[in-house]
Amino acid sequence: MIDVLAAATSRNTRSTVDFLTTTHEVLESIIDQINDGIVITSPEGTISYYNHVIRDLFGLGEDQPIKQLKDLCKINWSKRLARAAIDSGGDYGTAIASDRAIHFEEKIHAGDTIRFLQFTIKRLFSQNRQHEIRVIVIRDISAKRRLEATLQSGGTCGLITGSPEMLKVLERARQIAASDASIMLQGESGTGKSCVARLIHEHSPRHGYPLVEVNCAAVPETLMESEFFGHAKGAFTGAHDQRQGKFQAADHGTLFLDEIGELPLHLQAKILHAIEDRRFQMLGSNETLNVNFRLISASNVNLREAIDSNQFRADLYYRIAVIPMNIPPLRERIGDVPLLVNHFCDDLVARGHKDNIRITKGAWQTLLNYPWPGNIRELNNAIEYGVICSDEGVVDVDSLPQDIRLYSRDTMVGKLPAVPVAPAGDSPAGDAELRSQQLELIEALEKAHGSKALAAQILGIDRTTLWRRMQKAGLAG
Repeated sequence: MIDVLAAATSRNTRSTVDFLTTTHEVLESIIDQINDGIVITSPEGTISYYNHVIRDLFGLGEDQPIKQLKDLCKINWSKRLARAAIDSGGDYGTAIASDRAIHFEEKIHAGDTIRFLQFTIKRLFSQNRQHEIRVIVIRDISAKRRLEATLQSGGTCGLITGSPEMLKVLERARQIAASDASIMLQGESGTGKSCVARLIHEHSPRHGYPLVEVNCAAVPETLMESEFFGHAKGAFTGAHDQRQGKFQAADHGTLFLDEIGELPLHLQAKILHAIEDRRFQMLGSNETLNVNFRLISASNVNLREAIDSNQFRADLYYRIAVIPMNIPPLRERIGDVPLLVNHFCDDLVARGHKDNIRITKGAWQTLLNYPWPGNIRELNNAIEYGVICSDEGVVDVDSLPQDIRLYSRDTMVGKLPAVPVAPAGDSPAGDAELRSQQLELIEALEKAHGSKALAAQILGIDRTTLWRRMQKAGLAG
């Protein structure tokens, strides 16, 4: 009988081992189908298992050993767990002693690739709680973060500043946000007027309702009335359905009319009445709609001058400019250039570029000397251009856009070569025309204090055309 029991026990033991082996293989096969990385470690960080996704997530070759957590990436795991516990509202001791999961995100280098990884760490115990393992689930959220960075790109750039003047503007914006007074933002194109408008909305009691932005210059004149007020079904050919306009969409929220100076005069009167009365009629409808919104307007042209030239209604201006605010151009806060450049570089890395971006001393000097007629928008484009055209991430003067490179070669009139004067009565017509062009260019450059960007604006041409004329006139140096 003992022999029979022994034999049976032996058979049962082999069956148990076979079952466990088979179960382990099945579980491994299941885990390998999961797209997330999975690591099992001891409390000390010794890795007992990882699935095939891990090497790809961390950019590790097959010949690189993975025995400890520190082999995965350069993360101080103790400090990172402590910070994650604090961020979740607890403390490290309480969090690590409990069974609840700890979550955190980390940006890591996977070879030449930047990845954003989401970590979830959970403690598991044996039945008698004498043995502990830690299961770490790692999810690649790089695509999500880069999409967010792309969608949010430029949304806050105008608010990154150390300039006393710009800081006063932002403080005033926060101060007036609580009121419902109409605000007029005046400033050159690209200075960040839309960013200030968003700041005001976000700090206002209406922040829970939509901010409806309308670029008046981008709406065809024939569609403006329908765009603002909406239209009823059958109001015009092609109006198959009723459609609400921007005024109705902004109800209880904020209506932001960018480039309001581009509104045609005939529509300005209708806009004025709708703003004053807070009611209007859809195109093709007799029904009066009541709306309640806060109005913020912006313009890159001087509306007072537009009033003097009969291009803008004075009564509309005084209605929309209860609180006027001027946004200073970037050339008047040149100290913000390094702050903005660093922000744009970080944004490019978040969108998938390598994070080995370095800017040479010559490029920095060029960026700081340039007058930035396109302001923050132009700087943003210039940095993206420079990073894309850089050599191994090094942005040099030659990596920057052509207009900026040409400007950097000669920024002061005093650096221009002397203009030869032909003897009187000995100049053919062609030489006289050339001399006339030279004098015109020199006069414009003197008025602009050597700034080619401003000289081009004075002459009504772009900077590339200015440079070509200077070359033709022998003034390019």
